[in-house]
Amino acid sequence: MLYPVMTAPATLAHPPTAFLSGEDAEAKRTVRALLADIGWREEWITDLGGIRTARATEAAILFVPHLIRGGGFAPFAVSIAR
Repeated sequence: MLYPVMTAPATLAHPPTAFLSGEDAEAKRTVRALLADIGWREEWITDLGGIRTARATEAAILFVPHLIRGGGFAPFAVSIAR
């Protein structure tokens, strides 16, 4: 997600998704609480599992320049629709 979305997720037309990866359950609870403090709803946060899953979310940066080139530097985020 672009930085404006991190601190104001509700400004998007559709709910964004924040992904958690890691081995430490307490650290994940802390991150969830921090996200809630800045406006993230619980259902917008997806726990992907262990630290190895972080590699996939880090790879998402590869399509960001193409989105910006095509649509300008407007706030956006990935969203999982279910």
